[in-house]
Amino acid sequence: MRYLLAAICSIDLVGAVLAVPDALPDTPALPSAPAPRAVKPKFSAPKLNNVYEVLVFTTQRPVRIRVTALTEGKPMDELWRERLKKLFDFCDRDDDGFLSEKETKNAFSDQGMAQLLANGYYQPGAANAPRFAELDKNSDGKVSFEEFIASYPRTMSQLFRTLPVQPDNSNNAAVTETLFKLLDLNNDGKLTQDEVKSVEKLLASHDADEDECLSVSELVPNLTDQFGRPVRIPQPGRMGTPYPAGPAAQIVAVYQAGLIPGTATQHVIKKYDKDGDFDLTQEEIGFDDLTFRTLDKNGDGKLDGEEFDVWRTGPPDLEVTLTFAANSSDCSATMANEKAAESRGFKLNHVSASRLVIRVGRQPIDLWATPPAPQFNQGSLKQQFGYLFAQAAGVKGHVTEKDLNGPNAVQFQFVRVIFEAADRDADGKLTKAEFDAYFDLQDSFRNLSLTLSPGIQTPSLFQLLDENRDGRLSVRELRTAWTRLQALEGPNAEVVTKNIIQPSVTLRLSRSYDRFYVNQPVFINDRNMNRVPVPQKGPLWFRKMDRNGDGDVSRTEFLGTKEEFDAIDTDHDDLISLEEAEAFDQKMREKEKDKDKEPPAPPKPDKPKPGRKQQEK
Repeated sequence: MRYLLAAICSIDLVGAVLAVPDALPDTPALPSAPAPRAVKPKFSAPKLNNVYEVLVFTTQRPVRIRVTALTEGKPMDELWRERLKKLFDFCDRDDDGFLSEKETKNAFSDQGMAQLLANGYYQPGAANAPRFAELDKNSDGKVSFEEFIASYPRTMSQLFRTLPVQPDNSNNAAVTETLFKLLDLNNDGKLTQDEVKSVEKLLASHDADEDECLSVSELVPNLTDQFGRPVRIPQPGRMGTPYPAGPAAQIVAVYQAGLIPGTATQHVIKKYDKDGDFDLTQEEIGFDDLTFRTLDKNGDGKLDGEEFDVWRTGPPDLEVTLTFAANSSDCSATMANEKAAESRGFKLNHVSASRLVIRVGRQPIDLWATPPAPQFNQGSLKQQFGYLFAQAAGVKGHVTEKDLNGPNAVQFQFVRVIFEAADRDADGKLTKAEFDAYFDLQDSFRNLSLTLSPGIQTPSLFQLLDENRDGRLSVRELRTAWTRLQALEGPNAEVVTKNIIQPSVTLRLSRSYDRFYVNQPVFINDRNMNRVPVPQKGPLWFRKMDRNGDGDVSRTEFLGTKEEFDAIDTDHDDLISLEEAEAFDQKMREKEKDKDKEPPAPPKPDKPKPGRKQQEK
């Protein structure tokens, strides 16, 4: 009964509440909520990454290099935005800061822009015109610059790319194997000092052209075909495995900054952990004292997996910036804090302003902002097509559509296609300034796409002996071979093995359509057989007598007598070096000066003329 009364009271109370009027007479109505404001959607292009982590697993230690790639000194994001702004302004014919549907017809489509980066030319037309609906993302009937810059996803994916690790050149291994067998007289897999010194005897049996030098084709006859083109030779070793044995391609890996996987830590521990205890001592990992102490948090002299993982996620060992530019003089390769790097055992060599070689023990790491390849350098588009404008314009200095019709319609088809897009003021006259501006715009995008190419290059034994890199082994290079090979094996080494040949890592930043040239394997091939290097140093007589251009004058090349040769050849090694030639030339010049300083001899008195009596006698 109690629950029933409570339910009845509740119903009455609800009814009372429902019976209350909507608003009391003296109470004003509540204001309605304001309509939600329309928020303009934000459009932004995806970020372009220009910072990479390069892991190099050398025989001595792993090295982590952070590489920043710049174009003309700027990040790709910044440069891409600048170039698109120029294109946007070019298409904005009424300069109102937006593109109408008509104005977008003169813009480059995403597909057309990608073709421009790949092929160096954009072909305007209905097929390549961008679709207005795709550009006008907020459907307000006009295209802002932010909408415009977000409309090139396909092109942006091609602006900066990294290639897989380029494979090594197998011909180098074949050259090494052949030359090593020629030198290894007892076939024990080691070269002694006496065996290396006997290499000079190969001149008698292998110098086919009798130039007193040994070329690769003379030592390895099947390296080139009859036209001198390189021929790939099967790799030595079991089952055609690379030389030296082992997956050389695994010594380098490239990742985007901050995206080095955790498996890299496991890979390093597996590679360098010699005793299999899953910890790395300083001797095993090869780190310098500062790096090892920084990672060894507990100070037990070992790095466990957690401690070593800080090497993967923390600051890099080295930081390098590669800058590409259209002019080779503006390309550069620089390292941050070189003194600190050298104090930690890294040896640096600036081969040129655009090329930096880092040496870790015996292994070089070659970082190169590769200048544009001359054979792929195209002239500017306005230079390539300027003659068509000149013919169509004649003496007027401008082109109208009437000039492009008639009997010359086929010849001027190209100018007709670009006429509307290039005629920016739409006055029906295409001036030379408008013509040039249109192609300057295209040219500004042609060199924009870059590629980062990692590669492996294992030098051959021939390359190690070829000190001056002229593709030949001279007599002097053969005589000094042991000294240079011994230095690679180690101080006071009594024998030399193939272990001195270590793969080098290359990382090249180049234009995308130069990548095929940049990544061509470096074949060891003879120089042009019809071209002999011309000596550039030394007295004139020395340069003329050095007929094979090896930097020395042999007895065969010398045109003087045996006595004169012996007088110049002061070390009596049967070669007149540059230094000996210059010393002899200086000595002769001083003698000539001494002669000039001597006072002239007094004139001899004339003999008296005979008299008549003497003549009659």
